[in-house]
Amino acid sequence: MSLAAKLARGQISGLLAVAIAVMGGAAFVTIGGVLADTGLRSHPPVERLPGAEAVVTAPQSLSQAEDLDVALPERRGLPETLVERLDDLPEVDTAVGDIGFPAAVATAEGATSGADPRTAGRAWSSTALLGSTEVTGTPPRNADEVALDAATASEAGVEVGDQVPVTAAGQTSEYRLSAVVDTASSGIFLADAAAAELAGRTDGPREGTVDLVGVSAAPGVSSDDLDDAVRGSIGAADSTEGEVYSGAARGDAETPAAASARTLLLMLAGSFSGVVLVVIGFTVAGAVSISVAAQRRQLALLRAIGATPRQIRRLVLTPNLLATLVALPFGIGAGYVLASQMHGLLAGFGLFPPTLPMSLGPLPAVAAAALLSLTVWISVLAASAGASNVEPATALVETAAEPRAPRPWRLGAGAALLLASVVLSVSPLLIGSELAIVGTAIGSLVAVIGLGLAGPALLRMVSGALARRLPATASPLTWLAVRNLHGHSYRVAGAVASLAMVVTFLLGYGYSHTTLLTASADQKTAGELADYQISASQLGGLPDGLASSVRDASGVAAAVTSTPTSVVWPSEEFGDHVLEERSVQALGPDAGEVLDLGVTEGDLDRLTGDTVALGASFAGSNDAEVGDRVSFHMGDGAEVEAEVVALYERELGYGPVTLSRDLASGHVTGDLEASLLVRAESGEEPGEATETGQALARVAQERPGVEVTPLTASGDAAGGGLQVPAETMINLVVLVALLGYMLLSVANRLAAQTLQRGPEVTTLRAVGMTPGQVRSLLRRESLIIAVGAIGAGVLATAIPLLFAGIGLLGRPWPGGPVWPLPTIVLVVALLAWLCVEFPGRRLAAATIRR
Repeated sequence: MSLAAKLARGQISGLLAVAIAVMGGAAFVTIGGVLADTGLRSHPPVERLPGAEAVVTAPQSLSQAEDLDVALPERRGLPETLVERLDDLPEVDTAVGDIGFPAAVATAEGATSGADPRTAGRAWSSTALLGSTEVTGTPPRNADEVALDAATASEAGVEVGDQVPVTAAGQTSEYRLSAVVDTASSGIFLADAAAAELAGRTDGPREGTVDLVGVSAAPGVSSDDLDDAVRGSIGAADSTEGEVYSGAARGDAETPAAASARTLLLMLAGSFSGVVLVVIGFTVAGAVSISVAAQRRQLALLRAIGATPRQIRRLVLTPNLLATLVALPFGIGAGYVLASQMHGLLAGFGLFPPTLPMSLGPLPAVAAAALLSLTVWISVLAASAGASNVEPATALVETAAEPRAPRPWRLGAGAALLLASVVLSVSPLLIGSELAIVGTAIGSLVAVIGLGLAGPALLRMVSGALARRLPATASPLTWLAVRNLHGHSYRVAGAVASLAMVVTFLLGYGYSHTTLLTASADQKTAGELADYQISASQLGGLPDGLASSVRDASGVAAAVTSTPTSVVWPSEEFGDHVLEERSVQALGPDAGEVLDLGVTEGDLDRLTGDTVALGASFAGSNDAEVGDRVSFHMGDGAEVEAEVVALYERELGYGPVTLSRDLASGHVTGDLEASLLVRAESGEEPGEATETGQALARVAQERPGVEVTPLTASGDAAGGGLQVPAETMINLVVLVALLGYMLLSVANRLAAQTLQRGPEVTTLRAVGMTPGQVRSLLRRESLIIAVGAIGAGVLATAIPLLFAGIGLLGRPWPGGPVWPLPTIVLVVALLAWLCVEFPGRRLAAATIRR
């Protein structure tokens, strides 16, 4: 241990590089671990039925044998007969079937519901399981009576006995406020019969169903006994499938979107970890190699005087593991803090409900500590293999020269990876969907790994050719810089590969996403015919009669409903049955009047009834053609069969699947249309001051809660700027964070490399070089390194981005702004200069004092 400590004193800069790499890596692993832990163990608060000790729902997921279950974002119903069956159990005190439907209290100032307006409407019987409540007034018994929770009543400014305008399931009527319920749960309560009719439980696809069943235990019955009794009763008399939730898990039963978000968090953590682990492994291994290289001469001498390979490995491993243990607490602590920020960011982008809390358990910290320690251990063993296994006679030679020429296998493996990156990058030429860009990003990453392996051999070849072709007028310092790089290809190749990886990540990953975003925006610009969008999110959907009023308004040429939802599409991948959730839109009749999807086959006017339109690329991958009948699951899990009536090419802008509104009816939460796309008759620019805009504003003013939004050519809200998808924003945020980590690690690594050249600088000063000449030599080397790194990074991403531009945009360059390219060139050049200039000044000054 004492010998290891003495060796470590001479390589503080190398150990600092390891510590910084480990610290950043631990932070990223902890963030991914917290996201995964939240997806596995977090539950939203119980709000709808807090008095229920157990909640029963239909299965809210579709199972897969080889992958995560697919969560269903739309509510799946249970037969109402189950309520009576559970209520008859001796272990159950009360069983209540809960239903939800769109409802909001409409006022002149707008609309209020106190909850999600799509499910704010409820039956009075649900109040039996609200927990501790105080009711002022009498329960609603007639169809024209309503009860409100205290917070909603206060916000609406009404009291018991007042007439209250309520929009329920799209129908606006005057209701007498019969009761105010003082409870933490929110809701607009109607008589049971009226609520069932408004919720569509008396006829249609949801006839005779409830959303969930809440049960409370009879006196003396434990929670476990209650759960067992309820589970035993489900499906006992019929084929009903149900799941029982108790404790904190009841929040999942109340909020299907939360369960779906938890699956998304697991997928995001997996995707996040995949790229991050590659970067961390590359960065930590590079930092460890610098640390080991600093001891190469000492280790070679120890080997020459009889130290065993095991002793050499232990001498190298001990200080690096100690540096790791010192850095881990700081990195893990920072990871928890950053995970909290990431949680807020994801909730802000709408990827999961803000009520889903973040899970802060110890497992992410343990995983980060174990993973980073293992990475350092493996990196040390790999980096010290040469020094520990070298023959004693050869070890003496190793103290004075670069250990060996690059091994042939490195060049072969690197060339194979470079070729593989080209193969992976052709996906945009074959697939016209968002999956194509995955090949571009992976191809760029594989290319930079290939450059790292082949780097020493390629650098020797390039620097040797450059040295032979230097003009006679070249200065001696330039000649020396080139020859020095040629003779130390291992050291220089590591620096070039690190900087090239920075270039590749910014250009490859950044332009992959901006190219996809540009392609999507271009397709939406070409396909958007609508000038205005009318929505009523405060009411839970468009009220009845709004569409016909809009169509009759002055200047309106067409108005078509549009409702977002999801489908679960089955497919075969490598012989396995795979289910994949897809976000889709359900369009009303005459969709072609407001959207041009780029139909290549079939007719969009036939999109009525049980029909669907598919993206041409998506249809090709699923062997579907116009006239075929395809089977898939709706967002509530119901299996449907629909006829393919059209294929279209603009699936990047509008998604691979488009449903008819008739097909989606009964399978969407609230079951109201979400928005109305309106095309004006004239060619005027959309706006509130135009004739059509004013006519639509008058229609909206007659219905509180309705909003009119002018659209740009791309279908985004006017004045709102480019609408970036939440997933893309998250990827870009992660990219920026990784870029910062890589820049810090690379800067520390380059500075450490420069500081370890003290003996070399001493030799140069001994043969007569001045401090200024030494600094000039180092500057020339840093310039060559920067140019090589920029060139390697650009070449690594050139072919993938070329294919992405051709395949998605029809041009040989990617989409997005130009500024990232000169920015990364400037950053890499500045980083290379700073990390050599200031350590070089210190070395030059130090040699003068010797």
